[in-house]
Amino acid sequence: MSLTYAIATPSYAGDIERCRLLCASIDRFVSGHAMHYILVENGDVALFKPLEGPRRTVLPESALLPAWLKARPDPFSLGKRRVWTSLGALARGVPPLRGWHAQQLRKFALPLASREDVLLFADSDMLFLRPFALDSLTTDGAVRLYAKPDGITADMAEHVSWCGMAASLLRLHAPAIPSPDYINNLVTWRRDNVLALHRHIEAVSGRGWVEAIARQRQFSEYMIYGYFVERVLGLTAAGHVADSHELCKSYWGGDPTGIASLRSFEEVLERGQVAVGVQSFIGQPVSQLKALFEAQ
Repeated sequence: MSLTYAIATPSYAGDIERCRLLCASIDRFVSGHAMHYILVENGDVALFKPLEGPRRTVLPESALLPAWLKARPDPFSLGKRRVWTSLGALARGVPPLRGWHAQQLRKFALPLASREDVLLFADSDMLFLRPFALDSLTTDGAVRLYAKPDGITADMAEHVSWCGMAASLLRLHAPAIPSPDYINNLVTWRRDNVLALHRHIEAVSGRGWVEAIARQRQFSEYMIYGYFVERVLGLTAAGHVADSHELCKSYWGGDPTGIASLRSFEEVLERGQVAVGVQSFIGQPVSQLKALFEAQ
């Protein structure tokens, strides 16, 4: 029986133009997906609705997360930022969360609202630049899982803490460092594994899975999933095959002028790469990204 595929993009109002460009790139270059889900907080739904189409839908946070976890204006930022909290959250031991926490929880929740077998996560600050068929992610029924052996080293303090949190959450022995790294763009999950992960977390913690994860505050969704499928299920049983190749050329920081000097992203894309991700915080104008996309 062949697998079905979906693309998932957590986003927010500040990334609407980048998300629009991502959608255009998916429509131009990507094939083989049944649906593209855009996951946003309730207040952003109307802004993103025009992006919907036959194979694209906007899912509000209320369809994914429990009612006790809601976005509110952050009083310490004069309302410029949002914080996810409530009396119910605080009573459960969940500290106030930021948008990046909520985005990770939406990813974990999506398999409860979707039916496709395989989810490919494409953040709204990236775009596809070469033809890409989603069934290329699967070989003999095994789905690609990004895993970089020994990718997390002792000098990566934040990543090391994510490793420890993932192991603690799953009730595993403390992880050895260096650890595999599962964090990247275009990461692929299997729906049945995420549902099994929910059940495992609830069984070992005695709490609902959202509560158990959110109580940690500092966590990485990709590390949790990676540790679960490798160290709890086992890669073969989980229907995955490890692959350290990066499908997306990523710009995480540094001087953005290198991008501005490009005539085409083809100048920097490596063999086998199909997309580029440019973090919004490095200040690269969307207009420049659009011009480079149109030059493909």
